Amino acid sequence: MGGLKLAGGLWIIAGLSNVVIGFATLGEPMMALFVGGAIVALTIGVLLIARPGPATVRWSNVAGLAWLIAFGAYTLAELDKQYLSTAIWLTTFGVAGALVAYWRRSAMASA
Repeated sequence: MGGLKLAGGLWIIAGLSNVVIGFATLGEPMMALFVGGAIVALTIGVLLIARPGPATVRWSNVAGLAWLIAFGAYTLAELDKQYLSTAIWLTTFGVAGALVAYWRRSAMASA
């Protein structure tokens, strides 16, 4: 279960990062992405830590794919702008959380 706790921690870091950036961008069009990202990431992170199971890992996989699409597009949009490092940070932690949960699913099944 240690791997799923690590995955949950990565999702929580992604969610808290979205909260901070969401407050910094109040009123801007991208704020909806950050608020939605915060809700999804914090929910998945808490579930991976508190109630790990196959269904939670599946939701992490689905959220990770959506995360890659949404925040990957945001990263591409920021390629020549000042928030590129922030976009990479957000994309990396969400996708990493999903990948760790995916890789650790087999260890969970054998436990």
